Amino acid sequence: MAGMISKGWIALDIDGTITLDKYSVPKEVVAFLRSLHREGWNIAVATGRPLAFALMALSEFNFPYIFLAQNGSAVLEMPSKKFLFKSYIPFSSIPFIEKAYEGIDSDFLIYAGYEKGDFCYWRPQRLSKEDLHYLTNLQNRQKEKWQEVARYEGPELHSFPLVKCFGNEPRMNLVAKRLRASGQFEVAKLKDPFEEGYYLLLVTDRAVSKGSSLTQVFALKGRGERVIAAGDDENDISLLKVADITIAMAHAPESVQEIATLIAPPTKDHGIIQALQIALRHDR
Repeated sequence: MAGMISKGWIALDIDGTITLDKYSVPKEVVAFLRSLHREGWNIAVATGRPLAFALMALSEFNFPYIFLAQNGSAVLEMPSKKFLFKSYIPFSSIPFIEKAYEGIDSDFLIYAGYEKGDFCYWRPQRLSKEDLHYLTNLQNRQKEKWQEVARYEGPELHSFPLVKCFGNEPRMNLVAKRLRASGQFEVAKLKDPFEEGYYLLLVTDRAVSKGSSLTQVFALKGRGERVIAAGDDENDISLLKVADITIAMAHAPESVQEIATLIAPPTKDHGIIQALQIALRHDR
């Protein structure tokens, strides 16, 4: 990408935006993005997923792109996997998360980060049978390495990129309210795209979001003439807010659609291709 005259950036969420498949992106979408890169567009992929899980879906991306993992807490150049920068939650913030769970019969997960093997730390003894069943399914579908611990402590948790909370919507609304009130975190709520009735909170350091990390990428790489961004859930709002032309998927919540320039056709119909084609004409 260095030395290339850039038309700008196309920044995309993964789940529900470029694919409905946990483990792959349709070949038509990959081919279209590859052609845009050849035309001089920089591609950025921003996701709440850990790097290892995301790369299962992006295995056919055989062109350079910037990867914003775990809601922008770690940003890497691909395919080299070279870190551009990262911003992690400090260990000192864990008591604020514990306090947000007071009176709630559940627990949260801590992700250690790519450079530590993308481990997910969890405390199963704190969980109900229902939550254990849900997390077993989550672990299986994401093919993550989980490590059981009795307490969240030790040098491996000196800092970490992401905390994930899970549960029904009322529980997640309460936890999110408490976390935001602490002033320590950026919190994004989204529906679990693979498990009906469950919601997730993606919790990062207060200075971290998809949008803020993409802005840092612009400072390092240049912004170009135009930025186009697409997403389908609340953790994509910050991404859309730093773009010139914004795309919301057809199934996105109202909070996302109301700030979008364009509403894309359904993801199952490769709607991102059609929406980007319109956005590119709009760019001219």
